[in-house]
Amino acid sequence: MLTLLEPGIELGLIPYRYRFTRYQISDLAVDMQAGFIFQERIAIPIARVQNVTLSAGPLLQWQHLTKVTVATASTSHSIDGLELADAERLREQIMRLAQEARHDQA
Repeated sequence: MLTLLEPGIELGLIPYRYRFTRYQISDLAVDMQAGFIFQERIAIPIARVQNVTLSAGPLLQWQHLTKVTVATASTSHSIDGLELADAERLREQIMRLAQEARHDQA
């Protein structure tokens, strides 16, 4: 049986959900952590990054937030709930580091 939340409750959870997402960018990896009770930690090697995209559905747009998706050849991971200016800077930083890493390997 599928249960749906009331629209007001679901919209109220948006800021709460994004408070528990952390990320850190280094020359070697994009480290992400999400969750409060059940935490998930992911490290994506910079040299494996193929693409970084920005997207925002209606609920994120309503909150003036953007989702950054980091894609590799086999998978993709997202950092949700960033302001557009921060998301654009993050995208540029990751893509620059990925290009430098590929250049260094050649």
